[in-house]
Amino acid sequence: MKKSRLIHAAAVTMALHSTMAIATEFGIYGRAHLSVDQLDNGNDRGLNISSNASRFGIRGSQQVQDNLTVLLQIESLIRLDEGSGDWASRNSFLGLQGDFGLVRAGFFDTPLKNVRSRTDLFGDQVGDARNIVRGGGVDMDRRFRNGLHYQTPAFQQLTFDLHYSPNDRSGSNTDNKDDAISSSVTFDNKELMLMLAYERRSRPENNALSGYRAGASYRLNDQWRLTAFWQSSENFNGGNRDAYGIGAAYRVSDAYSVKAQLYHAGDANADNSGATMLSLGLDRRFGRQLTLYAAAAFTNNADNASFNVSAGGGHGKQLAIEPGQDPYALSLGVVYNFSANFGG
Repeated sequence: MKKSRLIHAAAVTMALHSTMAIATEFGIYGRAHLSVDQLDNGNDRGLNISSNASRFGIRGSQQVQDNLTVLLQIESLIRLDEGSGDWASRNSFLGLQGDFGLVRAGFFDTPLKNVRSRTDLFGDQVGDARNIVRGGGVDMDRRFRNGLHYQTPAFQQLTFDLHYSPNDRSGSNTDNKDDAISSSVTFDNKELMLMLAYERRSRPENNALSGYRAGASYRLNDQWRLTAFWQSSENFNGGNRDAYGIGAAYRVSDAYSVKAQLYHAGDANADNSGATMLSLGLDRRFGRQLTLYAAAAFTNNADNASFNVSAGGGHGKQLAIEPGQDPYALSLGVVYNFSANFGG
């Protein structure tokens, strides 16, 4: 009888351990993205090695109840070109997930920023859409400090996101005058993705910064992907400005694809302060881990504009652009994604 009880207890212990091993995951992940770029700002040119949003991260999840999972992520920027980095400077948070949706707190991309990242065919490369939509004094691709985020469960392929910061600055506060809010609604059925987002950031010393974004991505078939983007911003440096863009990617084979996108920023308060950027690229994939690419980008600035081709935010190296100059960049790059997961 005693032996039977011991065997039963051992079996229960092993079953619980197996369940916890399945329910708990911990791992490391990252991306190493380097490119060799010929940059030209209209006056000078030079050859540069650039680390482009290379990152190293730690993530973990543990199912603590049937309908409750705790999530942790710490992601850091690493500069492979110059041997430096910034701890927890990218998407880092603590969260809870269940049938109620997802709740997170920390420092991570806003819903409005995600509109651009999900429609940009040249993210972190030369020709990144942020050269236009974030240029001209418009700083809308951000992570909120002290952010609190809620995402609903998907219902009929619809998801709602609400992201709030009581103080979008470093340190503590007593009046919440620097609060910020970002929100979006997303429809995604895997073939068609549509997003609409709004963001406002309070500024006690000036009018609130605000903007709208809309984005679309459509997989026409196994070969073609089409994208579109629109943005309207108010009260940023230079005044109010609209921007828009379109893109297309064609999968030649399982290994090769070609892509192009065209983005335009309209005039702000000053006349002749807009710009147009054309980006062209060729990707060679070796599975999901490794991609080699060639990219070229050209920006045509109006007389009072100084938009770039390599200062989109994710690209590491850039040259200063004088008003009216037309920069361009040629780039050869490699992107290596890595991860290793461990059961707990």
